[in-house]
Amino acid sequence: MNETAFSIKYFGSFITALICNAFLTIAPLAVLCFVLVIIDCITSWRLACRLRQQGKSSGKFRSDKFGKAVIEMSIVIPVALLIAHFVQLYIFEGSNFHLPQITAGVICFWQIWSILENMSSGGREAVWAKALQKIMIDKAERHLDIDLTDFKQNINEKTNERDTI
Repeated sequence: MNETAFSIKYFGSFITALICNAFLTIAPLAVLCFVLVIIDCITSWRLACRLRQQGKSSGKFRSDKFGKAVIEMSIVIPVALLIAHFVQLYIFEGSNFHLPQITAGVICFWQIWSILENMSSGGREAVWAKALQKIMIDKAERHLDIDLTDFKQNINEKTNERDTI
């Protein structure tokens, strides 16, 4: 075997070991993020089903939305965690600044926020849903591409009339 092939073989082995080590380091964080993305997909589908019952949506499973979630799970989350891992390893080495965990925390917060938006949207009358709607958007507006402010004002006026009676 010539020297060039020998050095390419060991360089390839080194790169493979480096990547595998990085993936093993971020695997628990990635799994947690993946689980939350799957739960977000489920709650989004349930929101579409609620909107279908109200006659506002088809409520069908949409492959383009699922494709976006798959790309998010298979590319965006691992790449973000890998970049955070390598920045931690080579730039912030020796510090107590745990960038992969912070990155996973941001991703998890983003997914939990989306899950709560899905669960509280679509005309839910529960107290917890109304409380969440005070600080979150109603995803039904985004699903339907319409402005629901007039509709919400009418509901608030009816609620106020009912409370005064």
